[in-house]
Amino acid sequence: MADSFETLIDLIYEAAEDPLKWERVLAHLTAAVGGSGAAFHASEADNSGFGFGMSWHVDPEAQRQYADYYHSVNPLAAPLTMVPAGVAIADHALVPREAYKKSEFIHDYSRRFDIRGSITLLAARNAQRLACLGVVRPYHSETFEPREVAFVQRAAPHLTRALALNRRLAQLDGERQTFEEALERLGQAVAVLSEDRKICYENEAAQRLFRRGDVLRIVQGRLAAVSPLIDARLAEAARAALALTHRRGDIVLVPQESGLRPLIVRIMPFGQTSDFPLGIGTRAIVLITDPGAPVHDAATDVMTAFGLTPAEKRLVHELLAGRTLQEAAGILNITRATSRNRLSHIMSKTGTHRQSELLQLILRSTMTTTG
Repeated sequence: MADSFETLIDLIYEAAEDPLKWERVLAHLTAAVGGSGAAFHASEADNSGFGFGMSWHVDPEAQRQYADYYHSVNPLAAPLTMVPAGVAIADHALVPREAYKKSEFIHDYSRRFDIRGSITLLAARNAQRLACLGVVRPYHSETFEPREVAFVQRAAPHLTRALALNRRLAQLDGERQTFEEALERLGQAVAVLSEDRKICYENEAAQRLFRRGDVLRIVQGRLAAVSPLIDARLAEAARAALALTHRRGDIVLVPQESGLRPLIVRIMPFGQTSDFPLGIGTRAIVLITDPGAPVHDAATDVMTAFGLTPAEKRLVHELLAGRTLQEAAGILNITRATSRNRLSHIMSKTGTHRQSELLQLILRSTMTTTG
């Protein structure tokens, strides 16, 4: 079984990256131990959203009836609660064959769906999650041999590890979707640059702006301006952000058509160790603000819920647009001391302690109220 086992391990780690490939794992495992079908189910008790069910050559009606009723009369269920997670075990090692043959389960369920012997592996079992893999044989067949149980046992740590990777990737994907949704609802164009200065993410507002192409556009995957002079400034700001030379980033004013105020483009860096939702290799974020665009209603609603005054809302909107407190004070025509005092009141009302924490709260709350 050596070659078969090596192939199985390769398939397991392919499934770790793509849960849809678990079917191939079950097919190979079933064939390797002389089974007729297999199923793998995982669920979370914390409502995290992670979970899946995959089967190979198992009658869907059998699965439905088992979930509806027959799990409650399965004579293997109680003994399985005593088996540690990560241990593969055959059915005849759990319940004597004579006792098993007398059960309602075997007469009304196993015979009907042509299931007799089984190998069960609890890949994970604790208060938070449950993952169970089972391989079965037809009703009129021999029980699984020790070497076949051992084969499943050898694969157990790999199955458990692959399942954990599935779960982690699902979490990361959820974080990425949450982050992207928040950016969509921010009300301004946002793009993210990878370490080679290419755009690896753009929200819908940025896509519309780039498609228009009269001011900013994408050339060979990189942010570019129609004006050669502005284009050179953008490239310089991007290089500085990616080199982490200016924590707050650089601002470039991009002229628009006559009569329209220029776009405000801020390119800000992210450190190499930043836990950034869009993954490894993302190094800078680009915020593009159109001063003439309407204020995002969702953010305004959130600030209203926190009891912010109109003046306080205007300050938060400027900060959301990527401006520093000093820049916001200048735009709002207030003193720096007044802006600090106003920000202090805002933080008191929202229960936050830092400017970054405040903006994160507004963004998350905006996503919730518009969902």
